Amino acid sequence: MRRMYPLLSAVLLAVLLAGCGSGSNTNGASDAPPAFPSASPSLGIETASDSGGGPSAEPSASDAEPSPQDPGNGAEAGLKAVAGETVEYLRERDMVSLGSLIDPERGLRFSPYPHVNAETDLVFKPDALPTFKDSATLNWGTADGSGEPIELSFRDYYEKYVYNSDFADAPNVNVNKLVGQGNAVFNVPDVYPGSSYVEYHFPGTEENGGMDWQSLVLVFLPSEDDWKLVGIVHGQWTI
Repeated sequence: MRRMYPLLSAVLLAVLLAGCGSGSNTNGASDAPPAFPSASPSLGIETASDSGGGPSAEPSASDAEPSPQDPGNGAEAGLKAVAGETVEYLRERDMVSLGSLIDPERGLRFSPYPHVNAETDLVFKPDALPTFKDSATLNWGTADGSGEPIELSFRDYYEKYVYNSDFADAPNVNVNKLVGQGNAVFNVPDVYPGSSYVEYHFPGTEENGGMDWQSLVLVFLPSEDDWKLVGIVHGQWTI
């Protein structure tokens, strides 16, 4: 009987092992991998490429550098440059250099107020600009409020209606837009169609209710690839 014990033990062990193997293959709870949906490992890369985010994407029009010929940047920059040159000549009272910027056909108009008077404003060609040594009294128009004629030498007119403040250091510089406006209608676009202008503006003081503001407006016309000075307009509060 004892001899049969090893044989019976071997048979029982074989039965037990067979039963365990069959259960594992039936439910797959431990050895089988989880049944996730298959996915391409390159899916995420393809999605990024389809969205245009790759390095080979062409730049859009909004990302392109602005053209130097664009009126919004290049032309305006050129206008501000020539206006800056003009205001420096006015600061230095350099009429010879100023003459090189004046339109040779239209000349340079001096307007004591924002409303340009095409009948009474004085206009000078580049080679006929007055000098500060000229003592002759000229009629520059009509004074606001009093209606009296503005009869001054060039020097006196210059100091009252051209460079009566240091406009080269004005805190506000505006292109084709006026900050300083009073009762006088600014009619430069009507007198000079197609022109552009640059305003150098000092705001008024609080103690004077802001009414002591001052502006120097330089008017230019395009000439080929340049700008030519055609007007110097003085701005101030008018009645």
